[in-house]
Amino acid sequence: MTQESFQFELVEEVDEDLKELKILLSCCQCPGNRRRLELAICEFEVTLRAKRTWAWFPLKSYEWSGFEYESPVITLDFHVPGAGTLPNEDIHCDFRTDSFDLKIWNVEWPEDPGVKYHHRVRKTRLMRDIEPQRCSVEAVGHHVYVKLQKVYDPRHGYCAWPDLAAGSKRKPFKYREDAPDGGLMDFLEGEYEKYEGYDGFRYDIGKAMEQVHRCEPVSGFLD
Repeated sequence: MTQESFQFELVEEVDEDLKELKILLSCCQCPGNRRRLELAICEFEVTLRAKRTWAWFPLKSYEWSGFEYESPVITLDFHVPGAGTLPNEDIHCDFRTDSFDLKIWNVEWPEDPGVKYHHRVRKTRLMRDIEPQRCSVEAVGHHVYVKLQKVYDPRHGYCAWPDLAAGSKRKPFKYREDAPDGGLMDFLEGEYEKYEGYDGFRYDIGKAMEQVHRCEPVSGFLD
């Protein structure tokens, strides 16, 4: 199966799901259920539109702020000409615990008048977790602002982000209130398995794990 035929099948599948949801909505009487169906239809319409968009152009440059310690919100500023005049349905952003997916349709650049560009920015493995329900996207003038609400750490507050995404690098240790050791042992075990073959580093991690078992302080980790 070619990539094009696979994409076509995905579009057909989502289109059928959307039709079923609209039939359910027409039969539904309960206001609460109608609202949930309307939200689901909106999500499916965005998904269908994204799958029907065959060519995406990345927005590689942006400015960001709020990455410093104690700042609760990270703001990403993307330069997009005429963003403030685009319809609401042409700008959409999906937020997950450690990722976001920004889509912008029908952007006309001054350098290429008359041509509509569709832009997409997908960032996965964010440096730290965010609260999806409190994140937002806003278009003002020639800018699109993506606002990421940091997760409040019970010990350290709103932590600093050394970078937006971790990429292939290790993400910072995340303290867990529900674990007796704050999740440190699980973190060290994951690191131990990851560095198989690096005996010196695995020895250091194993030593740190023993210290955690004995409730001794581990060098390099804040209390």
